[in-house]
Amino acid sequence: MQATTKAIYRHWSAVRGNRDIPNRRDIAPAALQHFLPDLFILEQQPGGGVSFRLAGTRLCMLFGRELRTTGFERLFPADQRPRTLRICQNIMNQRTPAILHADAYGRSVQATPVEIALLPMTSHTSRADRIFGAFCPLAAVQPLDLPLRHLLPKLVEAVPKALEDLDDAAPLPATPATSVVAVRRHDLGQAVRRVLHLKVFDGGR
Repeated sequence: MQATTKAIYRHWSAVRGNRDIPNRRDIAPAALQHFLPDLFILEQQPGGGVSFRLAGTRLCMLFGRELRTTGFERLFPADQRPRTLRICQNIMNQRTPAILHADAYGRSVQATPVEIALLPMTSHTSRADRIFGAFCPLAAVQPLDLPLRHLLPKLVEAVPKALEDLDDAAPLPATPATSVVAVRRHDLGQAVRRVLHLKVFDGGR
């Protein structure tokens, strides 16, 4: 699992205290300053959509545009958008943090694997209507592949127990483990062992 994913989950878990999920006001950007370019916040829309309220600079650079106010599902092909929305809705309804694994496609036919942390939050009421997230490539994105054009979802997994039990006293890494744009292909992130199929969160087809 990528350092950014670990860092934001640990922060999300720490600030929620005895609650099942935190409020958006609990998130402290200063505590995550090294990871901000990869972070985002999604907000639920009245019609059931989920859009970017905030998007980090590196995330926007990868897709070649400002993502604020863009529907999260718009990063996926049209036939995958209903499933993507169900995943987000179920994460908020179940108040359960999860990691979405996907393949990112740019100008070439070769995919770059990515992990997307999705952590539910509240805002003005006790209802979960925000998602705090991170977009983490598991391999270096080739410059000639930019901008990314779409994502294909693969698996959704619950946050592993091993991550929940991380020692809070352990220091966070100063920078993300994997360079987002580089020429080397061997810096692969480690996949989380306990994998659940998409139907766990999207309710099946």
